[in-house]
Amino acid sequence: MVQAHSVVIPLPGLGEQNFLALFLIVGGVAFLSYMALYMLRECSAAEVQRLILAIVLIVISVVFWALFEQAGSSMNLFAARNTDLSIGQFEITASQTQSFNAGFILIFAPLFAALWAFLARLRKNPNTGLKFGLALIQVGLGFLVLVWGVNFAGDDFRVPLIFLALAYLLHTTGELCLSPVGLSAITKLSPPAVVSFMMAGWFLSSAFAQYVAGVIARFTATDTVAGQVLDPEAALNGYAAVFGSIGWFAVGLGVVFGILSFFLKRLGHGVDAETAA
Repeated sequence: MVQAHSVVIPLPGLGEQNFLALFLIVGGVAFLSYMALYMLRECSAAEVQRLILAIVLIVISVVFWALFEQAGSSMNLFAARNTDLSIGQFEITASQTQSFNAGFILIFAPLFAALWAFLARLRKNPNTGLKFGLALIQVGLGFLVLVWGVNFAGDDFRVPLIFLALAYLLHTTGELCLSPVGLSAITKLSPPAVVSFMMAGWFLSSAFAQYVAGVIARFTATDTVAGQVLDPEAALNGYAAVFGSIGWFAVGLGVVFGILSFFLKRLGHGVDAETAA
């Protein structure tokens, strides 16, 4: 009897990560192509401009989430390798620092919802693009706080825990400026026929951001043996260099996009997420 064997044909030159990147790029191109065709065939001039604004917001969100999602990779390793995790007589684990974001969400989400509602009543609620710019500035400042904390590292090259907590606080407030506002903006700016498709584009951008986050995290890699860092000082300096670069990039982009938002909001033709929490 002849035994059947499965044959696996490898993709030449494509590893798993490259295949994932290719898949995400093809999905993004397909999304943009369909939306371009839809805008040409089905939309009025105002609807076209609103969809363009929505797509711009989706693209900007990729940058934010790529940096925000360092929490599960480079920031978690930073906590394990170069952060003093002691709180008085107690000590937490690096994985427990992941709860900072959830805790800050519980504390600040009601406050931000009340703030947006209050500013809306005063007709001073920032436009959606400006909120996105503020989100980028805050996520960038979070990384710069960690860079600042390097100056307070002890002889063991570990940064006090308060700096990591402050970084997570800034990332959380940035998330509250972008995530709920962005979801509301996409639904408001999209014609009813393509609302679900545009939401799919929003979440596709999140998937692409996760991939980019992994690429960024690889720049913080350091030599280890059995999980132990060989040179803690070099590891700390490596984190400071990467966090400083992405921090200043996010702050700069946030400032530029915040300024441009006053022009971009005209594309919404009165449709905005200003009344959204």
